[in-house]
Amino acid sequence: MRNGKSRINLNLYHKFALAMILLGLFPMLILSTFMMNILLEEYESALSDNYQQAAIHISSSVENMLSVYNDASKSAYYYEAGSQTGEGAYSSGYDTLRQILTGEIFEYDERDGQRESEMRIFLQNIENMDGYIYAVHFVADTPGTGRRSFHFSRRKTYFNDEEAFYDSVNYEAWDTSSKNLLLIPTHETDYYSGVRDDVFTVARNYYDLRGEIGREKYIGTLFLDIDIEKLRLIIKKMHMDEAQNIWLVDEEGDCFYSTRAEAIGRNLEREGLMPVASGETMVIATQENDYGLKVILAIDTKEAFERIRSMRYTMYGFLAVCAGGLLLASIYFSGKLTRPIHSMMEQMSQVESGNFDIQLPVETYDEIGILSERFNRMSQELKNYINQSYVAQIKKNEAELTALKSQIYPHFLYNTLEIIRMTAVDNQDGQVSKMIEALSEQMHYLIGPVEDMVPLEKEVDIVRKYVYLLNCRISGKVLLDVQTPGSYEIMVPKLILQPLVENAYVHGIKPKSSRGSIMIEAAVKDERLEVSVIDNGVGMNEAEVKNLEEFLGGEEPGVKNEYNWQSIGLKNVHDRIRYLYGEEYGIRVTSTAGVGTMIQVLMPYKENG
Repeated sequence: MRNGKSRINLNLYHKFALAMILLGLFPMLILSTFMMNILLEEYESALSDNYQQAAIHISSSVENMLSVYNDASKSAYYYEAGSQTGEGAYSSGYDTLRQILTGEIFEYDERDGQRESEMRIFLQNIENMDGYIYAVHFVADTPGTGRRSFHFSRRKTYFNDEEAFYDSVNYEAWDTSSKNLLLIPTHETDYYSGVRDDVFTVARNYYDLRGEIGREKYIGTLFLDIDIEKLRLIIKKMHMDEAQNIWLVDEEGDCFYSTRAEAIGRNLEREGLMPVASGETMVIATQENDYGLKVILAIDTKEAFERIRSMRYTMYGFLAVCAGGLLLASIYFSGKLTRPIHSMMEQMSQVESGNFDIQLPVETYDEIGILSERFNRMSQELKNYINQSYVAQIKKNEAELTALKSQIYPHFLYNTLEIIRMTAVDNQDGQVSKMIEALSEQMHYLIGPVEDMVPLEKEVDIVRKYVYLLNCRISGKVLLDVQTPGSYEIMVPKLILQPLVENAYVHGIKPKSSRGSIMIEAAVKDERLEVSVIDNGVGMNEAEVKNLEEFLGGEEPGVKNEYNWQSIGLKNVHDRIRYLYGEEYGIRVTSTAGVGTMIQVLMPYKENG
C-alpha cells in the first residue's frame, strides 16, 4: 500500500511539472509572439484614433467651459441687486441693468456716484462666478449718457489705460448687432498697471428688452477676461508628451492657446505658422465647435513610435526571462504542492486507525496551509464529537435509570399520605385531614404525569391549596384574591403561578409580620396574555429591582442540585417562558418600597386560548 502511494506521489510530481512546461510554457511563447506582433500593429493604428479622440475631448472641454461663461454673461438680464438704492428701487428684474446705466432711478446730484457703486457690485458678482475670471468690463453706450466704461478685477487694482482696452477688444469696429457670445483672441492685459498677463476675452451685447421684438436698442457690452491658465489646465489633463504640439485656433486662424508659447496670440494663417502634415509629422484637426474654435494636434511620428518599436524587443527579452522563470517555478511548486499532500495522506491513515491526536504542521498561509489547519480542526472536532456522543449516551442511561426509580416514589408517597389522612378522619381531626388532602393534591400535581400545558384554572386551584396550607400555619395572615375570567379555556405552562405566590409571601408579606394580601389577575392585551401576581408587602427599591432584572437576564438557569435549590423560583419560570416562546416574553417586575410588588408573566395568546 505504501509503495502504491509513493508511486502515485512521484507520478503526480512529474505530471504537474510536465503539464506546466508543455501546457503553459510552450503555448505561452508561441501565443505571446503571435499576439505581440498583432498588438503592436493594432497599437500603431489605435494610437492615431486615440490622438483624434484626445483632440475631440479637448475641443469638447473648451466648448463646455465657454458654455459656462456664456450662461454667466446672460446674468445681466435677470440681475436684481441694488443694495445701494434701497428697497423697491427697480421696476422689474430684467430691466435693472439699464436703469442703473441710465441713472433714472437715482437722485440727480448722486447719480454718478451711485451708478459707479452699483456697477462695481454688478461686475464683482459676475467675477465671483468663476475663479478664472481675470477681470470684468462693461462698456455702455446709451442715448443721452454717451459711452461709459466700468472695470473690476480682484487681481489688478489700477485700471489706467482706457484706450488700450478698446484696442485690445477692437471696440471701434465692434459688432453691436450680434446676440451670440463673442470671442476675442488671447492678448495681454496692458490696460492694467504692473505685470502683464495673457487672457482671452468673451463678450456679450445687451439690449433694451422693452422695445419691439427684433428691434431692441443696443445698451452696451459685457467683457469677461479669462485667465489663459484655464485653457492650460484643460490641455494639461490630457497628459500629452513632448512629441505632440497642440493649437487652439478660431475661424480666422487666431491662436487662443498652444503648447508652443510663441504661437499664443498670433494669427497662424497670416504668419505661416499653421502645422502641415508630412512623412514625420501627423496632423489631426477637429471640426469647429459651437463657438468657432477647433483643436489642431501635431505628432512627431518618429519620436512617438520609437518607444513602440523598442518595446517590441524589450517584450521579447521579457518573455525569455519569464519562460525560464516559469520552468523553474513549475519544478519548485510541483514539489512544494505534492509534499504536503503526501504528508496529509500519511496522517489520514492514522485517523483511520482511530488516532485523533495527530496535528499537521501549518507552515504557510496559502490553500495548503488552510487545508492543513482545517484538517487539524476536523480531527479535534471529530474527537470531541465522539467523546460528547459517548458521554451523552452515559447520561441518557443514567437519566432512564433515575426515571425508573422515581416512578416508585410518588406511589409510595400517595399511599402513605392517604393512610395518614384516613387515620385523621377516624380520629375526627378535620383540619389535619384537609391539610393532608391539599398537600397530596399538590404533590400529585407536582410529581404526577408530565404535562406541558394545563388550564390556568388548574394552576389557580393549586395556588389556592398552597395558600390554604400556608394560612393553617400562620393563622390566616394571607388573603388571596383571584380575578381570572375564562381561566378554564386559557392554557398555560405548568407550574408558573405557585413559585410567584410563594415568592410574594416569603419576600413581600412575611417580612411585614402582619396580615397581607395577594391578588392574581389575568388579561389579554394585543394578542398577549398577562398574568399578574400582586402583593402589598415590603416591596423593593430601584437598586433591588435592577439586581433582580440582571439576575433574570443572566445565562445561569434555575436548577436543583443534590443539596439545595438554586434560583428555582422566579428565574426558573422566566427561563421556561423564554425557552417556550422567545426572548420578548418572560417575567416583568414592578415594585415600590413600602407599597408592594407586581410580578407579570407575559406569554403569547391566540383566539383558541
